Amino acid sequence: MEKVEWEDVQGLLSSGFLRLPFAAYILLRFVPGGTVETKAWLGGLAERLMRADGEDEAEPSRPRSVRTMKKYVKEMKLSRGGGTPAIDIGAVNFALTASGLKSLGVERSELAQFSSEFREGMAPPMVGGVVPRRSNVLGDIGDSSPACWEWGGWNAHQSIDGLLLLFAADSPSLEALVARELALMAGAAEALLRLDGYYEGKEHKEHFGFKDGISQPIIEDTEHTSAKQKRISVVKPGEFVLGYLNERNARMKFSGAHERDLGRNGTYLVFRQLEQDVPAFNAFISDTIKLLCGTVNVDPQAKELVAARLIGRYRSGEPLVPPAADSRGRPEERNDFLYHFEDRFGLACPIGAHIRRANPRDDALGPDPDTALRLSKMHRIIRRGRLYGERLDPSAKNEASRRGLYFICLNADIAGQFEMVQHSWMNGAHFNGLHHETDCMSHYPPSDGTMTIQHRPTNMRIPVPKFVTVRGGAYFFLPGVRALQSLAQAHSGRVTLSPGASVSPR
Repeated sequence: MEKVEWEDVQGLLSSGFLRLPFAAYILLRFVPGGTVETKAWLGGLAERLMRADGEDEAEPSRPRSVRTMKKYVKEMKLSRGGGTPAIDIGAVNFALTASGLKSLGVERSELAQFSSEFREGMAPPMVGGVVPRRSNVLGDIGDSSPACWEWGGWNAHQSIDGLLLLFAADSPSLEALVARELALMAGAAEALLRLDGYYEGKEHKEHFGFKDGISQPIIEDTEHTSAKQKRISVVKPGEFVLGYLNERNARMKFSGAHERDLGRNGTYLVFRQLEQDVPAFNAFISDTIKLLCGTVNVDPQAKELVAARLIGRYRSGEPLVPPAADSRGRPEERNDFLYHFEDRFGLACPIGAHIRRANPRDDALGPDPDTALRLSKMHRIIRRGRLYGERLDPSAKNEASRRGLYFICLNADIAGQFEMVQHSWMNGAHFNGLHHETDCMSHYPPSDGTMTIQHRPTNMRIPVPKFVTVRGGAYFFLPGVRALQSLAQAHSGRVTLSPGASVSPR
């Protein structure tokens, strides 16, 4: 079994930094002509990055100040006793766009080894008034078009070179961390926009009220798993970390005339701002109860069930699929279920429910359940998003406030993972035998806006409006630490990328 070089991987890939609930995402652009200053700043930044793991002795020459996840956990324990300043346990990660790599002097032949989706970007410009193919693939049309985005689209804050991801234990610590990083960045890059996100602890729920982050893939050999978990959730590291074997037993590796492999231990980062219309969602639930029950008195239990049918889980996180005899753990954390044998016809969890579209498991793909489960593992993503905006409080009359999700996911193949899930599963009008309907949590509903609820003796089709709108987005690359160091130092001397490997300046 391959061992991932976790000491060279940025920490976001192995952790969502959930003990650091306050986050700031700084979109930046490199200062024109400031190559020396920019690369000097990148060199210092590489030393401040939170790495996924790895003991100090794994790299004897590494300064003791280098941040790793093991140190992070120890520092969090110390901070509870007042032993470590909060700012010192904050986490910093960094990602680059294709334009950012160009600004750092990456040649065309080397840039060509990155995926075409990354190089083109999430919102390629229109040519001759024609909407680009990628916008159609992602369903970014209408009021979710890049023409309407607040960043990353065709108008505001279009030219983005990089993304600083900053995480802290509390608001003052976050402000101190942001101030420190912006001061260090001066002369090398300019901040275009700051986006603040947050996480609300173990019972974290997104703005529609559902517990989030339950179903995540587990990277092979990163934690102890039961046989059932392994079958359902364990995925080979190459699906998320470049340079390792994936579920196809292939290795996504950069090669060719270049001595360095900029891709190794890196991953692609998808960042989208998804605005949620919570008042519309709540009104829809109430209206649907009246439609189905023919009463104006909304039964709370019926209201909860209607909402759960859209998502596939109750707000607590408990899935609609009934528990099997060997299910373990608390109901709200249960993720050890399959669809083909436990709910093949969608009578418990509708076939078009959000969680069933986003991760069909052993359903919808392939000629048999085992093949379908194997194929679905080729399209998994790791989610690292945070909420933004205040919670809806009708009594405080803040319905007009804006709120939503900073959707962040990590994957080694943008087209085969994020775009595949978005286009074919979430937006697919005929997903798993359905007829002209899309995921109710998608920003791209079909023209008639309906959802089928499987029922006996006859199915029910209910009208579903759109609750989500895209407000910004971009594709980034989260490089390995040594790759970032090579980008920072290639102008001044030979750079060691791994034991026994080096690269000369170009």
